Amino acid sequence: MRAPWLLIVSLAIFASSAHGQGMAKPGGLNPPMGVPSTSRPTSTAVPADMDSNVVRGIASELSQDYKEAVKLLTRAIEDEHGDVIKLALAHRFRGLAYKHLGRRDEALNDFLEVIRIQPKFDLGYYDAGVIYNLTNRYKEAVDAMTRAIDLRHDDSALARRRSERGNAYFHLGEFKRAQDDFVAAVRLGPRDPDVLNNAAWFRATCPDPAFRNGKEAVELASRACQLEKWKDADQIDTLAAAHAEAGNFAEAERYQLKALSLLSEDEALRPKFQARLKLYRAKQPIRQEIGQS
Repeated sequence: MRAPWLLIVSLAIFASSAHGQGMAKPGGLNPPMGVPSTSRPTSTAVPADMDSNVVRGIASELSQDYKEAVKLLTRAIEDEHGDVIKLALAHRFRGLAYKHLGRRDEALNDFLEVIRIQPKFDLGYYDAGVIYNLTNRYKEAVDAMTRAIDLRHDDSALARRRSERGNAYFHLGEFKRAQDDFVAAVRLGPRDPDVLNNAAWFRATCPDPAFRNGKEAVELASRACQLEKWKDADQIDTLAAAHAEAGNFAEAERYQLKALSLLSEDEALRPKFQARLKLYRAKQPIRQEIGQS
């Protein structure tokens, strides 16, 4: 039965790049709680001889049935005592399900368990680093993402790792390191909308004018919006900030109104988006507060 489980390991590695890892620009939407990535699979075929709680749990997570995934993977963890690969995968995908449900502490506990079980498995560090960023633990995010980068022996998936670490450096006020990571991330992932979005936010809102570039921010944010077919409120919000940095306040207002139109009436970020709209109408750009999400 080793071959089927090698297939599951391949599934896990594939999912790390196609899944949408919850990266968010500083001050932006939290993708685990918002619109799911359009690049993630909508269903997962499971061979008949691989029917188990681990496999069915992974399939549920990939098809966005997060509560079912937690239930099945919890059973798998309780029942599995021998195969460390199965156990690591169960914790990893339960952690992803918890993250999408907004249960970040439980998600982090699962990702740290993956690291304990498989300390050479780069995705454990990457997933933990994402949670650290989302919970404002930026120094820990840098450490975890650096480990994830060091364990990756090829360029695949490095774009998001560099972008996530760039976000952490940005919040820590280490702008040169943040810039280096964002430049590398865009080079490695020129068609990854999340990577483009994060780099654009940095160029549009960095408190240090030496690192701002309104024209570049507009170009990066426009590409991100085009790749997501103008359906992602967070990326359109970034484009508005980019136009404000470039001095195009009429365009900033127009795109901010479009971003607001994509949010539900009870969306938690609506007040933040509305506050930015007021700034643009007053012809003021956005400046990211260091250490703030």
